Amino acid sequence: MVHVKKSAPAEVPAEVKADWAKIRRDYENAKKPLTETAAKAGMTWQKLVSIARGAGWKPRTPPELPMRPSNELGGSSLAPSRLATRLKRLIAREIESIEGEIAHERDAVEKERDARRLSTLVRSLEKLNDIKAAKAKREPKSGDGADDGDAMRAELERRLARLAAGDGANGISGQPDTAGDALAS
Repeated sequence: MVHVKKSAPAEVPAEVKADWAKIRRDYENAKKPLTETAAKAGMTWQKLVSIARGAGWKPRTPPELPMRPSNELGGSSLAPSRLATRLKRLIAREIESIEGEIAHERDAVEKERDARRLSTLVRSLEKLNDIKAAKAKREPKSGDGADDGDAMRAELERRLARLAAGDGANGISGQPDTAGDALAS
């Protein structure tokens, strides 16, 4: 059996007269919007997709997006404190919106939808706070070591004062003092 290649796909409506080779090129070029290609062909994008599938055209693949460096993901807009602030504002707006709609009669479906939306936002805020707490446990702040430094400095001053006062003759042995061992660990 000999297959004859048709210029237009079989499903094409009779009223659509178009350059199918150009439409196919535009369809397979994912950089061109599908709605624009369909409008030029005189049909909806859904109909164009249906025709393309039926005719066995190459499926559209989205254009490759440039890779974003990983440091952009850790930007200031995604900092946990900013996200928490944004979530709190969003929750407040949702509550205000619900309170503003109380005067209007709402059915149970709308009330349930609002409750789910608020619940999701609150859960997100709780998870964010958990992440912040876990991060704080893993990464001690730079100010936390100040107490240890002050204690060590005081211990050194005490030892140096004893050494200076006695020149090693008044009961100061040449052996290390074990009282400061607890500070070293």
